[in-house]
Amino acid sequence: MNVKKIFITLGTVVGAVIIVAFALNILMPNVTTTVINSTEDMVYRATGMSFDFNGDGVRGAAANPNYQGPNTGTNDDVSGGVDGFEN
Repeated sequence: MNVKKIFITLGTVVGAVIIVAFALNILMPNVTTTVINSTEDMVYRATGMSFDFNGDGVRGAAANPNYQGPNTGTNDDVSGGVDGFEN
């Protein structure tokens, strides 16, 4: 096998390992934290119960609600002061 091909293969493997390590160490914890905090906030808005599933000190209503999804409901009848559901 040619020496040049060996170094190209090694460089490609090292680059792939660096990219995977970046994704696992930086992106995955941030995405996981955001999803769990959003879930905590949704549970709080739907039930009024405050949980801290991931132990980061952010509970229910203290979460950052930047996960606004579409609201296509037309005949929703929510009573009892439940927060988070709008017509």
